[in-house]
Amino acid sequence: MYGVNEESFGISQLFLRLSRSFLVIYILLPVILIFIGSFGEKWFGTLFPQGLTFEWYRTLFSEKMYLRSLRMSILVGVLTVIVTALLAIPTVYAVHTSGRRFLRLLFDAVVVLPIALPPIVLGIGLVQAYNWPSFSLVGTWQLLLFAHVIYSIPFMVKPIMANLELLDWKTLEEAAESLGASRWYILRRLLLPNLRLGVLSGAIMTFAFSFGEFQLALILTSSESQTYPITLYQAFYVSTGFACAAVTVLVLVAGVTLWVFSRFSSIRVMQ
Repeated sequence: MYGVNEESFGISQLFLRLSRSFLVIYILLPVILIFIGSFGEKWFGTLFPQGLTFEWYRTLFSEKMYLRSLRMSILVGVLTVIVTALLAIPTVYAVHTSGRRFLRLLFDAVVVLPIALPPIVLGIGLVQAYNWPSFSLVGTWQLLLFAHVIYSIPFMVKPIMANLELLDWKTLEEAAESLGASRWYILRRLLLPNLRLGVLSGAIMTFAFSFGEFQLALILTSSESQTYPITLYQAFYVSTGFACAAVTVLVLVAGVTLWVFSRFSSIRVMQ
């Protein structure tokens, strides 16, 4: 009986390792191929690129189209993080401190609604709503920012709510009030510092979504307000090597950002 259990345990461990290996290969293989393609002279109709060149990296930051779209994506991403944080923090605080179960259930349902809504539906709806004969926001980055705020608000709200629920906020607030602290002092010196990890986590997820979002950007932007993903999509049909180099740089930046965040989070937890 003991031998049978050991054998079944070994088989389960084997399947677990195989599934993990398949998952890692499935995720990393496209990234590896793109990295290899960024050094290839030509890549069309074959598994691996042909030739070897560093030209794509040399010209990467000299292309005006790339630089303009990169600046646009950074601008929209940063503003999306700021606006969603300004909306999420007071909303989460009000819902959490109200203590009303119905309000919390309604809040949770409304927050996840943008995720359930297909981006194309939201994009077409915004085009119809803000395309008037005398005033139109279609093709501007401001309308894209509005769409990204709507769609990414759950990525900011959920981490902040989870962070606040880990705190014994009622006790902390009552203790501060008993010591004579004002409402503004409690919010500024007690609430916000304790929500830093939640806000930082939400900010990274929100920025990552906004920076890489494609469908809304494709519907709402024009040639002057194109974002990074739209430019990369077009570049793949013009110069595959250049697009691969741009994607490689993006993956490296994302990896460094996640590493810095993980280090910062571990330091905060140890403190």
